[in-house]
Amino acid sequence: MDADVELLPAYPTRLALRDGQRMLTIVTDEIVWIEAAGNYVQIYTARKTHLVRHTVKAMECKLDPQRFIRVRPSAIVNIDNVHALNARAGGDYTVVLDDGTEIRSSRGFRDRVEDMLADAAGTARHALANRRRRRARAAARKAAHESVVTAPVPAVTTSSTLPVAHGHMALVSMG
Repeated sequence: MDADVELLPAYPTRLALRDGQRMLTIVTDEIVWIEAAGNYVQIYTARKTHLVRHTVKAMECKLDPQRFIRVRPSAIVNIDNVHALNARAGGDYTVVLDDGTEIRSSRGFRDRVEDMLADAAGTARHALANRRRRRARAAARKAAHESVVTAPVPAVTTSSTLPVAHGHMALVSMG
């Protein structure tokens, strides 16, 4: 075996899952998206919706992360079925699937969704780059402002107060 070849983890092309009293086999290419439903997940395919006793996290571990992306704690989408990503106020997105289904992403998964958008062709990639630049500038301004506000005030060792015009007092350092 060649030392330069890196083995990637193999993800199954079919999932064998229990659906009630029977075993169900789902081809991963057919999965459009997955949604949490209490202690179950609903697996949406083009033909049918399956209700399976599983967690979203367990499903995420079984699916290829190059093809499936978790967009919020309760939802995973197949990237091949994403029609559009619409930016929302507050930094999250609405993921629009080919069948018209809209799934709101959450801010906690924003970076994953933006990474998916970064691979998109055309103006979406440029809009993402502009949004990331604005966010970086805002963070830099906030950090600069916080460093000015939290700058230490020099301690006064010896002082005396002197009368100033209009009845104001001034604090003068004597050291």
